[in-house]
Amino acid sequence: MSTLLKDAISELLIRHGPSRAPAIEPSVLRLARRLPEGRGDLRGAKNYEEIAVRLKTALGRGERLTKAQARDGAWCLWQTEVAIAEEPDLLKAFLAQVRALRHKASSRALAFSYLISFQAGGPGFAAVASVLRDLASVMGEPFEVLHHKLQIFDEERGPRLIGDAAFAKRKSPAAILEESGLRLQQVLAGGYVEPCARRVLQRAAEDLRLPALERLDFIQLVAVKGGKLNFPTHKDLVANALLLPHRDREVEKNIKDRTLDFLVSLEGLGDPRTRSGNWVGIPQARDVAINWLTELALRQFLDVVAAVNPNVNWPYRRRFWEAMHKSGAISGAWVVLDSEGTKEAHRRFGRNVPFGRFGYGSSGVQAGHAVLLLRIGSGMCAEWSFDGKCRFWADSQRKGAPELYKPQYDADELRTGNRYAPVEEIVHIPHQGQNAWQHKAARRISSMTGERFNSKDYM
Repeated sequence: MSTLLKDAISELLIRHGPSRAPAIEPSVLRLARRLPEGRGDLRGAKNYEEIAVRLKTALGRGERLTKAQARDGAWCLWQTEVAIAEEPDLLKAFLAQVRALRHKASSRALAFSYLISFQAGGPGFAAVASVLRDLASVMGEPFEVLHHKLQIFDEERGPRLIGDAAFAKRKSPAAILEESGLRLQQVLAGGYVEPCARRVLQRAAEDLRLPALERLDFIQLVAVKGGKLNFPTHKDLVANALLLPHRDREVEKNIKDRTLDFLVSLEGLGDPRTRSGNWVGIPQARDVAINWLTELALRQFLDVVAAVNPNVNWPYRRRFWEAMHKSGAISGAWVVLDSEGTKEAHRRFGRNVPFGRFGYGSSGVQAGHAVLLLRIGSGMCAEWSFDGKCRFWADSQRKGAPELYKPQYDADELRTGNRYAPVEEIVHIPHQGQNAWQHKAARRISSMTGERFNSKDYM
């Protein structure tokens, strides 16, 4: 409950209430007790644009401010067209009077304005922070404790300490502030929380000890609300925090799938294969994501086809292509599915990671049909499901070669190319012996990449 409201109600009860304490607490007081601490110190229903103009005039004339003017003026530093903080002489005069007044309500209003509008290095924030440090004892709870415990009125140390506390406790910065008594939503979603959350994400990116699943849940807790980033500028930090610690580690497939499903759903990031510009500032994280997505496309193809059309020959294909991926021969992958495969892919891998689909009216496409498109060296491969062939194109850049990452495909394009026929077509029989299809495919891939493969790895 705000101090102003509490004092006003107490005074009314003393003046107009019965001589002895009532047996039942007045409903207005019960209601007031439910209000979050500090609500009465926030911006009221006033025309602060006009107040800012009058304040500028008063300060320019050297007039002495009333307590009410000082309280209202706190909301005219950054959020009004006439922003007092942007004029150093006016700000200096205003802060000098606030410091001299040592008035609780105006000091608290200044603190709330600072926390809500906070921008590290922005105009006037350092000067205001200095005054707030001097007035911490005047403001009362929770500011006095926050100042001594977490240095909240220190531009650099405050966000760092709060971020470190959040990281240590695996909580959001807002939760740390709430624990210390600061519960107003305007503050918990305000500018001051941004550098605190930034600190958490930076710590998470550097800490390799955080377990993978706990990392994913924790980053979502800190950075996202309602499916959207709390601060859009944190998109690179989020990607780094989730991906960089896994650069040289084995990660469980379900963690990869959940992480990718989350990242590609974020506005400002998306799939790095189709929205590479969104990842330009985080090349290392992008490389991890591309690697995971390449493996995911391979699993989308192998797992989905195995589910919708079980086949005794399928394990041979799985072993071959997983070996090719492990060898590093595959630099890009994209799967194309029909409606039946789409349902299965969504069920297994989430609804956010994209893939291609057969266009309406594509000829020769059976229920459950799928194609795995692979970039291998400078060429391209289209691996068909069922009894379809494995087709290779020598030059992926040549006009007419199948392209990766398109939303829709015509089936004929993936069989014959578009006026650019494949250089080799391989039928998937036999599975064993010297004439096994795997040997033919391995020789073709070797010619495209310059790498040699041991048959023990892919047979």
